Amino acid sequence: MVWIIGIISPCLNINSLHSIYPFQKMLYSNVCHQDVNKSFACNCIPFLVCARCSGIYFGALISSVVILISNIKLKFKTKYLYLLSIPMLLDVFFYSIGIYPYNKFIASSTGFLFGSSIFLYILSALENLLFINQKNNNDI
Repeated sequence: MVWIIGIISPCLNINSLHSIYPFQKMLYSNVCHQDVNKSFACNCIPFLVCARCSGIYFGALISSVVILISNIKLKFKTKYLYLLSIPMLLDVFFYSIGIYPYNKFIASSTGFLFGSSIFLYILSALENLLFINQKNNNDI
């Protein structure tokens, strides 16, 4: 949640956040290319990550909130991760070969799908690992 607040900080009209914008930009540059032309903007200030990365982080956040509220046990298989990654890969491919120009909404939507799926995959893997470790400890 703190990471997302940092991303959308240009939209928050808090003076103290504006003063740390250069530090935030440097921090987020480790995870995104930060191309201004590929970023959403608020108050004429670009987000700290591009539209695709924004979608990825918002997808992970939304899926984590849904899982937290619904308390569902997951069995998220690798094939679902691959399947939900295809739209983002196709978008990058089609943009790269020039079939269509960069579209922030397509990039953020496909990023959202990928972010949701990668979060669910990692959570499922961690739950399975903890379950296996708990089962092995009970067997001892």
